[in-house]
Amino acid sequence: MIKPIRLLLLAIVFPCVLAGLNVLSSHPPGDVISFSNQPHNQYLAASQAAFTISIKPPLAKDLIPDLRPATSLWFQDPITIESLQAQLDLYSKADDVWNENFIESLFIVYDSQTQKNVDVQTETYAWLKSRGVIRVFLSSSIRRPSPDVIASYLISEKIPPGPFIITASESSPSKLQIHNVYKLCLDEYEAFLFGSIPDLVQGGWMPTNITSTLPSVEDGPETQLIPVPSRLSMLRSKDPLAGTRFGLKDIFDAQGLPTSAGSLAYARTHAIPNETAPSITKLLSLGANMVGKTRTSQFAHGAHPWEFVDVPYSWNPRGDGYLTASASSSGSACAIAGYEWLEFTVGSDTRGSVRKPAALTGVYGIRPSHGSLDLSGVVPLSEEMDTAGFFARHPHIFYEIATRWYIDSPVASKETFSRFPSKLLYPIDHFPVKSKNGQNLIDGFISTLTRHLGISVMHVNFTETLVPFFPNGTFPAFQKASNKLAEYRSWMDVGNPTTQEHLSRFGSYPIFDPIPQKMFARAKVITADDFAEAVTLKRAFSDAISQDIFKYDEESCSDSIFMYDTATGGIPSYRVEDFNHLAGATPFLLTAAGGDNPEAAASDFFNFIASMGELPEVTVPIGQVDYFSPLSRTWEPIPIAIQLVSRKGCDKMLLELVRRLADAGVVQPVQVGRSLF
Repeated sequence: MIKPIRLLLLAIVFPCVLAGLNVLSSHPPGDVISFSNQPHNQYLAASQAAFTISIKPPLAKDLIPDLRPATSLWFQDPITIESLQAQLDLYSKADDVWNENFIESLFIVYDSQTQKNVDVQTETYAWLKSRGVIRVFLSSSIRRPSPDVIASYLISEKIPPGPFIITASESSPSKLQIHNVYKLCLDEYEAFLFGSIPDLVQGGWMPTNITSTLPSVEDGPETQLIPVPSRLSMLRSKDPLAGTRFGLKDIFDAQGLPTSAGSLAYARTHAIPNETAPSITKLLSLGANMVGKTRTSQFAHGAHPWEFVDVPYSWNPRGDGYLTASASSSGSACAIAGYEWLEFTVGSDTRGSVRKPAALTGVYGIRPSHGSLDLSGVVPLSEEMDTAGFFARHPHIFYEIATRWYIDSPVASKETFSRFPSKLLYPIDHFPVKSKNGQNLIDGFISTLTRHLGISVMHVNFTETLVPFFPNGTFPAFQKASNKLAEYRSWMDVGNPTTQEHLSRFGSYPIFDPIPQKMFARAKVITADDFAEAVTLKRAFSDAISQDIFKYDEESCSDSIFMYDTATGGIPSYRVEDFNHLAGATPFLLTAAGGDNPEAAASDFFNFIASMGELPEVTVPIGQVDYFSPLSRTWEPIPIAIQLVSRKGCDKMLLELVRRLADAGVVQPVQVGRSLF
């Protein structure tokens, strides 16, 4: 037996910090709980059990029927005070869900390949008891301690690492139910529609719809609390994305969750999906965890913040908090820019809906080559241009997710390249950007590219380069053809079916947001022949730029990379229309409904090139500059990002370029909140 004086010393050095567990409210997905010593941290204990295991001996009555916090630890080496402390330290550093309140009950799993059975010293159990552990559940390879040391039970299964909530019933004291637990994180930037957790009975997910008692930023629904799972699953999983969490744009189907595509009418006329989009199933198979649906503009049409009606616009965390985040994937962009508890968020890009928000929020983003992923189960905008992209803050995480998500792309180049392209196309009709300091950052980035990667800069008037491929040699005509692809498809595939179903069910026409209304009105006069002509033009453009601009190179995949800025060049543009008339502000250019402006310049809409050319494009944040905010009356940071475009199928080359620059410290992870760094 351990000497009493040693127990006393252990209690002094490691005082018990465990606190009572309080049930705050109950919901179909589970109970909201907190610990008395951390009342501001709330958790969701799932109502469905993740595991039901047999234990010996039967449970003591003090464990029935209350909720009890628990932690599962895994060992392959001897179980000692030192190894236990190391595990707890790792849990504390690696996970933002787990804390020491969860060690009241401890699962200890021994998983050695060389030793079948193991003894744990009495002193070690005494140390656990001094830390506040009341009972231990041991895998069958561990010998139970004497009952006077600590309450112990043998378990029939190996419980994965992490925090849990355990329950039992008086009718089955030899059975223990183990429930997943989620930390509830405030959606302060209103980037989400709702949170979700896995439905372990029916499959898919169930929406949580648990809201904060705090008032929302502006009139509207109460602020959501998003259930965040523990990252500790990564400790025993072989899945490459295990432990990562992501938010999903609400045009992707997820089994059990409503898809509204930003439209109340669409949600009313469409059943809850019973299948998950294949592109998202692929992420899940890689080990990623989806935590909820993010907001989108209606039907993914490009719309200004003040044109969001059915679903309010999200808040860009950068700068003074009133900057625009642009297009339809803005909810996903604001989420990744605002929340440390996310590793990435999924969006879609048709004509800039990942690229523009990524640049405006200062995060990494990608529009892959068109055709990289199966987009069934995704509300379409234009099948001829739609792609599934994503956002991330860390360049290496960005690289890992992209290379694994798009690994089976049928349009990716199968060749192995040995170097990067030799030419960087710098459009003199586009640069310099409006902010002098922003241009200085861009110039510095270009110098670094030439120094690290041996790329030569070619100054070109890119509008003149593109003119031969435009109908009638004009960009507005090219833009109009692109608009027809989106307007016709969106109306035929989404708008008209939703309208007819609404009429059938409710006897009235649905009310759409302003931009879809305009798009659908135009679509009604587009004929099938008009649409076919636009498709032919797009294919001809895609073929031409692959042959004449982004030429194939067997060593570098593409002979060139094109760069431009898709944001505001370091000048603030705001979510409130009137604010953009304030001194120092600028309106943000989106694809206006119609696109018939004879003054529209190609140099302002280079995002169309990848969309119509089916090209891959990445957004790379390279720094930030200060602007004086007329709202906060102080200097605020605004992101500067650069776009890199290359030949169709050369996605891996662009991703390798980002990784190489990250390895060299040229590009860096960005932080959440007001400032990138």
